[in-house]
Amino acid sequence: MVAVRRITLLTNPDVCNLRCPLCFLYQRRATFGEISGITGEMPFDVAKAAIEKYGLTQDENGKRILREVIPSTMGEPLLYSRFEDLLELCGSLGVPMNLTTNGTFPGMWNENANMIRLLQGCSDIKVSSLASECFDGWKRNVERLLKIRQGLPKAASVSIQVTLHRKNLMMIPELIAWATVIGVERIKWNMVVFLSEADVLLRREFELDRSVGELREYILNCCRMCGSSLRNEGSVFALTSGENARGYSLEAGTCPFAEELWILPDGSEQHCPNPERRFGNKEAPEARCCFIR
Repeated sequence: MVAVRRITLLTNPDVCNLRCPLCFLYQRRATFGEISGITGEMPFDVAKAAIEKYGLTQDENGKRILREVIPSTMGEPLLYSRFEDLLELCGSLGVPMNLTTNGTFPGMWNENANMIRLLQGCSDIKVSSLASECFDGWKRNVERLLKIRQGLPKAASVSIQVTLHRKNLMMIPELIAWATVIGVERIKWNMVVFLSEADVLLRREFELDRSVGELREYILNCCRMCGSSLRNEGSVFALTSGENARGYSLEAGTCPFAEELWILPDGSEQHCPNPERRFGNKEAPEARCCFIR
């Protein structure tokens, strides 16, 4: 059995407080329940069973193999009705949570005391700038999160996740300068990905007209110009000429996701992160990769 070092729980794919235009569900104009036949959020017993199953597995040296748990990256994870229990469970088992949020910090999570809980219970908190299309307060919340973090002896790193598309390229210099000044440690730059059934007008509005190499060099030049020591990661810095925008090698080899697992709300497991296979058309060419299990 392959060791599982990271699991992603699709806790609440259909529960979100924003409607980001490049969201895969928005691209399909459908809910995850309509696409998959799996409705509702993940029962906490399912999440608990998955974390305990893989979180208790040890290597030959007695060290825990599971390195982190990621709550739903589709939908807003902080809106999962059992998120507080999930955070506490990860803490009790000593398994770090890696959180990606749209930056709204809804409900109780907008309180300073609960932001502290997130900073102390997570290994990394990534705020997605994709939300900037429909929520202009995300920067303010990043600044607030970092300010709270200053008073903590040990806390999560705070990162930004950027989906690069035609309309936000001009914002890169300003974003890098701002992130550097406020103390963001890392920016994860990902290229926009369209499902095969995405509307042609959506593609025309957001599709990139620059190569990976051009984007990478532009970002690095912006960092040099403002003296930034930000860590730049994501598909823009991982992709080579032999890979596509989804980050999958186009040549046969060892699957880069062999040690990762995605748990659906009903408890079923998937090994491939390709969004076309999960949210799009499984028969489309975009759904194919040489690592299908």
